Amino acid sequence: MVLMAYMAVWKASDEIGLATWWLGPRSDPQPVLVRLIPFLLIAVVGLAVSSNVPRGSWVAVVGAIALLVVAVPDFSRSTGLAVVELAIAGAALVISLASLTGTYRNPAVEPGR
Repeated sequence: MVLMAYMAVWKASDEIGLATWWLGPRSDPQPVLVRLIPFLLIAVVGLAVSSNVPRGSWVAVVGAIALLVVAVPDFSRSTGLAVVELAIAGAALVISLASLTGTYRNPAVEPGR
């Protein structure tokens, strides 16, 4: 859903003519690698979580924080899109933190047993 939401931000940015920093204006767009930064972050998190990496929930938390960092520079260019980006990243962070509650932990080993 985060991927779809960022695709919607891209489309909205294109439709209203207000470019995010990672897209750049139509007349001078950012390089392809810069335009794909949010999507690459989402892909890395998605691959880590779906391949059952031992610390997948923490990878998702770091990815969500990285998306928060991506959204911050847009406050100087397009505040509305920045708020939407922060909402998306915030929702991803909440879900990532909630996933930590369902992870298994090693029981404490009592000394002398």
